[in-house]
Amino acid sequence: MTVLDRALVAGDAGQVAGERQERPDPEVPEKARRRTFTAQYKLDVVAEYDAAPTGEKGAVLRREGLYSSHVIEWRRHVTPARWPGQRGLAVVRRLIRGTRRSPG
Repeated sequence: MTVLDRALVAGDAGQVAGERQERPDPEVPEKARRRTFTAQYKLDVVAEYDAAPTGEKGAVLRREGLYSSHVIEWRRHVTPARWPGQRGLAVVRRLIRGTRRSPG
């Protein structure tokens, strides 16, 4: 009797005795949902990222599960140079409140 013959007699050689033989669900899982972030969260992350020393910026991103592109894009939304003077502050306040309005 060969090893293959013994495996056929014993069943699946890799199976643990008493283990149920359930197959994975072949159905496609629900469609993945995009993460959404509040304006306050974005402002907090950008501020923390900017305040972090050069070698620790990556740690902030890893802890929050973000990419540097998130921070770059969020910073563009709140940079006062894009909306000079008091208008930049109004945009930041509007972001915190969660209302939208085009910049110009």
